[in-house]
Amino acid sequence: MFNSPLYLVPYDFSHVSESAARLAIDLAVANNGLVYLLHIVGKTSEKLDARANFKKVIASHNESERKLLTTKVIVGDLFEDMGKAGDLLKASLIVMGTHGAKGFQKVFGSNAVKMISNASSPFLITQGKKSVDKINTIVMPFSFSKESIQITTFAARMAKKFNAKIHLLACHDNDSWIEHKTQSNQLVVRKHLTDSGVEHEIVNIPSSRPYEEELLSYAAKVDADIIAAAYYKESVLPTPNSFIQGMIENELQIPLLTVNAEELSVINSNYSFMSV
Repeated sequence: MFNSPLYLVPYDFSHVSESAARLAIDLAVANNGLVYLLHIVGKTSEKLDARANFKKVIASHNESERKLLTTKVIVGDLFEDMGKAGDLLKASLIVMGTHGAKGFQKVFGSNAVKMISNASSPFLITQGKKSVDKINTIVMPFSFSKESIQITTFAARMAKKFNAKIHLLACHDNDSWIEHKTQSNQLVVRKHLTDSGVEHEIVNIPSSRPYEEELLSYAAKVDADIIAAAYYKESVLPTPNSFIQGMIENELQIPLLTVNAEELSVINSNYSFMSV
């Protein structure tokens, strides 16, 4: 449908969705892409007001940015239909703002996690702090699970586009079988990054604190621009990945690049992350 990279933004006219739109516009400018702002309402009667609000949004941007923007209002369900829209539009990336998780959402998963679990397109989730005028540093955590490294292709394409460096941080374990699997995944990731011509570094972080804390401490130290981590269920139970939840609402407000690892089999070559 679109020859240029398309960045789909779930838009609810809030400050965080405005931040996501800004991030998407920055990406579109950097990649000769387009931005599609999608608002989903529950009733047909709500469409008119939403369209009027979109006119104000478009008017708030300069002329060159307006040429990049398309807006659409549909009736549907946010969690189910945003993923479908990503598939139909062949979105390169769904760029989403988040308010974080509050109350029971910390138990059952934030809205962001629900959307990720219902989509096959990759996501870039922002709390509104960072821009992408220049991406220098991407931090990529991984573990013994094969799903944990399925973000590699998307991280590599972003790194190559912006000439960024990827810092690989493994989650090590005293169990020899788990450690062997982790080392195997490390070899797979390094080969892919080397073959892709992406600068990268293997980082051994201290184990004196929980892995998530050490990861964010390192990310702060290197002034990371992006954290890249795959979403996958931790067990047979239908619970969201708590690690991804923590990365979404990280205190440093670093944007998270993620994808539902279980849906990667349906992602085809049309989901080119960026033109490289």
